[in-house]
Amino acid sequence: MDKKIKAMLAILGFAALLAGAYFAYEALTVRTELPINTVQQDLQRAPDITVLDQNGNEVRLSELIGTAVVLNFWTSWCPACVQETPYFDALYREMGGEVRILKVNLTDGQRETQDSALDFVNSRGYAFPVYFDTTGQASGAYGVMAIPVTFFINAEGYVTSGIRGAATADSLRLGVESLR
Repeated sequence: MDKKIKAMLAILGFAALLAGAYFAYEALTVRTELPINTVQQDLQRAPDITVLDQNGNEVRLSELIGTAVVLNFWTSWCPACVQETPYFDALYREMGGEVRILKVNLTDGQRETQDSALDFVNSRGYAFPVYFDTTGQASGAYGVMAIPVTFFINAEGYVTSGIRGAATADSLRLGVESLR
C-alpha cells in the first residue's frame, strides 16, 4: 500500500474514533432536569414500591396516595448524593408536613449498609427519615441506572417531574411546584 492510502485510512480511522467518542459522550451524559409535565393526561402513574424504614417496617408508596412525595435514590458514597443532601434536609424541615420526603438508600449490604447510611445522616444532623431498598426492587421499578435521581409524585400518584444528577435548592423547589 502506498503512503497516501495509509494516510487516508489513518485519517478516516481517526475521524471514526472522534465520531464514536462524540456519540458515546452524548449517550452517557446525564441531563440535569427531566421535563416537567403540566397536562394531567401526559403524566405516568408512579410505580408502586416497597422500602424499609429505619425500624425495618415496610412502607409502600401506594399507601401514600393523598400526599405529595419527593422520591430520591441515593447512597452515602456518591459525591453528587452527598452534595445534594443538605437541600433535601432543608426541604424536609420546611415542608415535611406538606410533602413526604422518601430518601431511599440503595443498600446492597457491601458497599452501602443500613449502618453506613444512618451514620452518614446522623453524623451531619439531618432530620429526614431514611428508607432502604435492600433488594433493588424499588430502584429497578424506576429504572435507576445512575444516582442520584429524584422523582416528584403528586397526591394522585403520578410522576410530575424529576431530576437526574444532583438536585439544587432551586431544582427541588421547581419540582415541588410541579406537585401543585
